[in-house]
Amino acid sequence: MAAPSPCSTTPRRDSYQRRRPDETLLYQLIDEHWPTFLERAEQSAGLPDFIVEEFEAYLRCGMLEHGLAQFACRQCGESLAVAFSCKKRGFCPSCTGRRMADVAAHLVDEVFPEVPVRQWVCSLPWRLRYAMGYDRKLCADVLDAFIVSLRRSLRRRAKAQLGLRSVDDPLFGAVTFIQRGDSSLRLNVHFHCLVIDGVYVRDERGALRFHELGAPTHEELTDVARWTHERLGLVLERHGRSLDELAGDAATDLLGQEQPVLASCYGASTADRQLLGDAPGQ
Repeated sequence: MAAPSPCSTTPRRDSYQRRRPDETLLYQLIDEHWPTFLERAEQSAGLPDFIVEEFEAYLRCGMLEHGLAQFACRQCGESLAVAFSCKKRGFCPSCTGRRMADVAAHLVDEVFPEVPVRQWVCSLPWRLRYAMGYDRKLCADVLDAFIVSLRRSLRRRAKAQLGLRSVDDPLFGAVTFIQRGDSSLRLNVHFHCLVIDGVYVRDERGALRFHELGAPTHEELTDVARWTHERLGLVLERHGRSLDELAGDAATDLLGQEQPVLASCYGASTADRQLLGDAPGQ
């Protein structure tokens, strides 16, 4: 009897195991209900192509029958099959998790200096979340309103703590991640901002030096919220909207006119209502 190959008896250093998405609850739920949901949507105006592609790509992701790469050891001939991945950015736990880990490593290794970093989270009214869910320009302008308010706070704090002559002297840095959902899978567009917890100021020789500012006070947090709210009014005015309009049922809904099925899903999700099933609208 031939001796076992050392390749097959030695444990893998990376502990790799082929994932089996069809054994997860998420995959089973989508696999069971997606065809029915899509059929109902097609009876109305249908769904945008990018949503159909996202779901169907997820159902193929990690499944050997939809494509694979075969690897073999030249020494012993032992082989390994690795299923193709969807590489989507929507909700695939494997692909989004891998991308998240890669981005985190890049930020630590290549982007952030070795200084303290604080996370700031900006949460928004639910009707504004709905509008930002499909209006990219509005979402970008709302984020800008928050970042400008945050920068204003950091510069004012730096001027007071460091005795600077101008609020324009200190420089700060931030990286923002726009998160579209919450822990309950509802549409909840909000911002996670990783901000260096201080400012850079040029010394008498022109070199940048970091000065830590520490945690903001309750009053300083209130200022950021108030300034953001004030700027949001200007942003919405430029977009032909208003906070009062978004809070009402008569809000101008371009998505509802162009994609009624998607608009219904967005509206039910942001309002935490059931769209289908035994108690729709509740």
